[in-house]
Amino acid sequence: MFQVQKLSTLLYIKAVDRDTLNKEEAYLQIVIKSIPFASVHIFSPKPSMAIPCKNSRTSMFFLILSFGLCLVITSAELHRFDHPTKQDGSLSFLVVGDWGRRGDFNQSQVALQMGRIGEKLDIDFVVSTGDNFYDNRLTSEHDTAFEESFTKIYTEKSLQKQWYNGSKAWRGDVKGLNKEGLNFFYDGQGFMSVKLNPTDAEIAFYDVYGKRFEHPVKPDGSLSFLAVGDWGRRGGYNQSQVAFQMGKIGAKLNVDFVISTGDNFYNRGLTSVNDPAFLKSFTEIYTAQSLQKQWYLVLGNHDYRGNALAQLSPVLRKMDSRWLCLRSFLVNTQVADFFFIDTNPFVDKYFLRQKYYKHDWRGVLPRKEYISNLLKDLDFALRNSSAKWKVVVGHHTIRSIGSHGDTKEVVDQILPILEANNVDAYINGHDHCLEHLSDTNSQMQFLTSGGGSKAWKGDIKAKRNGFKFYYDGQGFLSAQLTETDAEFAFYDMFGTVLHRLNLSKPNKILYNSM
Repeated sequence: MFQVQKLSTLLYIKAVDRDTLNKEEAYLQIVIKSIPFASVHIFSPKPSMAIPCKNSRTSMFFLILSFGLCLVITSAELHRFDHPTKQDGSLSFLVVGDWGRRGDFNQSQVALQMGRIGEKLDIDFVVSTGDNFYDNRLTSEHDTAFEESFTKIYTEKSLQKQWYNGSKAWRGDVKGLNKEGLNFFYDGQGFMSVKLNPTDAEIAFYDVYGKRFEHPVKPDGSLSFLAVGDWGRRGGYNQSQVAFQMGKIGAKLNVDFVISTGDNFYNRGLTSVNDPAFLKSFTEIYTAQSLQKQWYLVLGNHDYRGNALAQLSPVLRKMDSRWLCLRSFLVNTQVADFFFIDTNPFVDKYFLRQKYYKHDWRGVLPRKEYISNLLKDLDFALRNSSAKWKVVVGHHTIRSIGSHGDTKEVVDQILPILEANNVDAYINGHDHCLEHLSDTNSQMQFLTSGGGSKAWKGDIKAKRNGFKFYYDGQGFLSAQLTETDAEFAFYDMFGTVLHRLNLSKPNKILYNSM
């Protein structure tokens, strides 16, 4: 149902025998897959590259894979191994280098994505291009770094294949991007895949996220979805009642998917992938037929107080195929692009008050580098989006008169990027309410949908410029999009419409409270 999106750019290298030009040709097709939330430089190559061959009956090409590895001819013995191909004669493998850092510098995240792509391609083996253990190699065959940097990191089933023997990146030390012959450069973490058959080869580069998904629209080109946040309480605090009304509205609108704005499990996330709260608060609550669609979820601060990696684990997707929870990712549709971002690491107090706020920051530290990379990637993805509508989803508020109010760190660091890139709507949770404010500096609308269960806190701040609607109780948000129009509606736990917002292209805004 979901595909990692490919760039339309295809680079062809043609190997042709001089004596048999136009008679025998071998093609190497390099497909550079799109790199979501990442900086990419692509340069147009020459139309073709001719490689002369001595034998007029054969054509050949040499593929040099350089991941920080140089191949030098020496007098040393060249070991030869036999590795079988698949039954159809094809072969696929991954390539990664400069990795051994005990999971740090996003090594674990790269490993996770390697597992996903490895499974998708049914790889035959993995190639490592060296620098397997930092900083000072292995001290002996008993060095614990072997298990801590290899065995315990590359644990995905698809990677339990033969390894023939990256991590720290973003150095910024880039030489000559206009260098002749340069077709692609990316200064971040990632890996490469290769698929070979007797006549073709496909090479793809992936970033640390590897997370760009496509979701189809309806036959008429429209799209509809629901958004709910702050819900996971095993049905308590009217969670079940909200879920029931979501099912009714979901059927009426024939929704394509559901968005969760985080705080998926109270009070401290999941303890593990075997935590019964997953079934009790999700699978057994959202049972309506209309809600058996894809769910796209981000993490909230309460999710980080438990085992955050459990919610990101593919094990949960096997338990309930609707579940797709990642830190940051992008969903493309024909009518809109959705940018899901992890706002939790931006909040200073979660790090400054460790006595009161204990979080599972695995995969996030070092924090400064994580935030810097995320901001770069978000800005790049937004700038390169040509979608009619741009919708960003995060857990924390940007503008709110609810109990949490504005999230200063998100306002300071993320809001300028959203305004500069003409984002239409920012959808969040965190405040346990339903709320609509308009940005005073741009066309953007701030839509809070955090009423999935416990609400009625009563801590409401003074109304401000841009204020349109506030409801202190339980409920959820719906959206209907076409290429020219968008309608958002807030519902309470009884299915009553409380407020509507209508947008159109070019930008016109209409709203009313019911």
